Amino acid sequence: MTPPLSLDRKRWAQRAKAVPFEELAAVRATAAQWRNGLAGLTALLSVGSLVASPTLASHLAGCPRLAVAALSVAGLLTLLFGTWRAMNAAFGLPGKDDYLTGEKLRAWEHQQATRAVSALTAARWAFLAGLLLTIAAAATAFWFAPSAGSLTRVQTTTGTFCGQLGSPGGNAISITGTDGTVHTIRLAQIRSFQQPTSC
Repeated sequence: MTPPLSLDRKRWAQRAKAVPFEELAAVRATAAQWRNGLAGLTALLSVGSLVASPTLASHLAGCPRLAVAALSVAGLLTLLFGTWRAMNAAFGLPGKDDYLTGEKLRAWEHQQATRAVSALTAARWAFLAGLLLTIAAAATAFWFAPSAGSLTRVQTTTGTFCGQLGSPGGNAISITGTDGTVHTIRLAQIRSFQQPTSC
């Protein structure tokens, strides 16, 4: 003879039976929270990337400058893709409202829940990849940026200057030419930097 179920076990059994009916709503509620977080972080990183990358890239020339630009754009697109996938997970995609039987409705909800989980997983990986690409863009810019005291050729809107690069101050840098002349150049005037072997 089977012993009677306790009240506690009955409640857990009832909750277990109710899980399939709440599966889609639970997954989408979780996805909505992830969507909000990813959208906020994507906006923050995108703005930071769009503001900082041109400034960092302006100190570079040639392949490093192209690499910074490519990494920044790739990071931004990856972050946007992640946000889009999170929105798919939270809201789903419109389909046919043809639920003539309970079995069809159950199969549709299970399918939607499975798709939402896959979309949310893709969104999380896309966010991680976008974050790494943005960090790589900043690291590339800092790695190839000329350091103070190095021999530098600077192309500006008013001409080209070559000499020893001084420490940056405010919104300008200084270049000491081979004749000892010090040129103060505003950052807004700079088009590119090069590191030649001689001036």
